[in-house]
Amino acid sequence: MTRPASRVRAWFAARSISARLAIVAAIATLTLALAAAGLHAGLTRQLASRVIDPQLEAALNDFMLKAAPDPAGGLTLGAGLADARFDQQGSGRYMQLVQLDGGACRPVWAAQSLYPLGAEMGAGVLARACAAEDPAERRTGTRFFSTQQRESGLRIAARTAQLPGINGRFLVVVGADPAPEVRAVGQSLAFVTAVLVAACALVVMLTAWALAFVGAQPLQRLANDVAAVRRGERESLNGEYPQEIAPLALELNALVAHSREVVERARRHVGNLAHALKTPIAVLRNAVAAGEGSSAPYLGPAVEDMERFVERQLRRARVAARADAATGATIAYQTPVVQNLRDLVFMMEQKYDEKAVDIQLEAPVAPTFRGEREDLLEMAANLMDNACKYGRSEVRVTVAQDRPGWLSITVEDDGPGIDPAQIEGALQRGARLDEAAPGQGLGLSILVETVDLYAGSLNFARSALGGLKATLDLPAVD
Repeated sequence: MTRPASRVRAWFAARSISARLAIVAAIATLTLALAAAGLHAGLTRQLASRVIDPQLEAALNDFMLKAAPDPAGGLTLGAGLADARFDQQGSGRYMQLVQLDGGACRPVWAAQSLYPLGAEMGAGVLARACAAEDPAERRTGTRFFSTQQRESGLRIAARTAQLPGINGRFLVVVGADPAPEVRAVGQSLAFVTAVLVAACALVVMLTAWALAFVGAQPLQRLANDVAAVRRGERESLNGEYPQEIAPLALELNALVAHSREVVERARRHVGNLAHALKTPIAVLRNAVAAGEGSSAPYLGPAVEDMERFVERQLRRARVAARADAATGATIAYQTPVVQNLRDLVFMMEQKYDEKAVDIQLEAPVAPTFRGEREDLLEMAANLMDNACKYGRSEVRVTVAQDRPGWLSITVEDDGPGIDPAQIEGALQRGARLDEAAPGQGLGLSILVETVDLYAGSLNFARSALGGLKATLDLPAVD
């Protein structure tokens, strides 16, 4: 059973580089948002001490300066505290005076704002403030602490003091509800934090997109170069690539060289096999022709079938080794068309010199055949030889490239032509329309096999010259 970690790795490995960077950017953005949320929570908690504590310290100092005994033995504050909220009920600012003498912690005075809350600021507040006070010590510093939300959520400041003209030690406790001020500041802080997180997330996403775009360019260029090699437009990968991709380009070049070497080796083996078989078959044919032995009449058809079968299989093996290249499946060969057709024209003029056939080559374009030179020459030579053989005095060869990725070679003659009903029969192996002409009737059928192996097409029609018009469509290098 596949473990979850393995499934995650397999899923992640199947993603594109852009998707991987997007996932990493999303994780980074989420981490940034969580960190910002934690930072915001921490800063919000610190706001209570950084914003409220100075106010509580100031209220304690104000109380210590203004507190004095009254004639009745109580406590008076003269003109009152500077912060008027201590005199407003439910204002969120509270103050209480606690007597510490004799180990007791007894409230003796409270500000006007505290009376709705009772004698204390909240359950446990005075107990917590008094618990840390040692009657034997005379502390003058201020202690700060916060109550739990379930108690009252107050920020508390406590200071031990001796009031002028009043006997005994006292604990002054000041409380404040930080929520209103912290909420206002916290909202502003939350907005700033959200803006910063959004800006950082945008920067992270843009950076990831830029890395995907810039980083993928060399890979896309490498893919285009490999496609160009496969189409036969280039011999090898010879561009400048980043050092991370350069080893891959070297390995691909080695693979291309190895593939070509394998094809050439197969071609040599096919040639050797053909050479080795033709001689024994020729001996058998000569023996049959001489009529040696009582079995000669039966050997004749068998030897002829053997010769045709060997010729067909050798040809298919040789062409099939490179046919995939013509359709773009493997590395392709490149063969210039016009120059090779000029060589064929010259050869046909020499062959049919006594017939004085005028062979015209019209090539307004110069396409490149995506295949081997021998195959191009054999296909074109077959059509041109038939045109010269059956034409009266004129043969015209036209080269065109009307659509991307394909070229056409049209051969026309001024001979008698072929009846459209006979064209299909002429393409059958061994069929011949003119028994007077020499040959075994294999030319056109072998030509069709080669054209099919290159995924091309062969069409016949009536020529403007009066004879046959043969159009050969073959794959071309763009």
